[in-house]
Amino acid sequence: MKSLPLGLLLGVAAAASCCRGDADFSDAMPPVVTLRAEDYQAEIMEIDRLVFDDAPFTKERREALSGRVEALAARIPQGSDSKFLKLEALELRRLAGIAKHLPSEPPPAALANDWMRLRNNLFEDRAWMARSAADLEPARRSAAAGR
Repeated sequence: MKSLPLGLLLGVAAAASCCRGDADFSDAMPPVVTLRAEDYQAEIMEIDRLVFDDAPFTKERREALSGRVEALAARIPQGSDSKFLKLEALELRRLAGIAKHLPSEPPPAALANDWMRLRNNLFEDRAWMARSAADLEPARRSAAAGR
């Protein structure tokens, strides 16, 4: 069996001792900004209904969803120079573009997952936020009772 050159062994040992896996890259990341969900509640609830409703994705629903998400994307970075908010606005615009071309049935789970991920990145979680179609029913009943 051949032995490895001493320089190679020392290089591997040095690399192994330097790579402990506890590097801190937090200075390289833009600071996270969490927005007050209540300031966007009406928009969030409208998008939740469009995303989670079990009804087929009609052309009108796709256009409404795309338009509402695009409007939210435009509003998010206003008055802020936060790179985080600008990145999240770009993600929302991407979701709005996807919404335009959704199949009519069934609504893809990826859409709901992307919306919840973006919503949770931007806003603190609230009890009134929908997580599925089952969460929409009480909102409809309370809206109908208020009429």
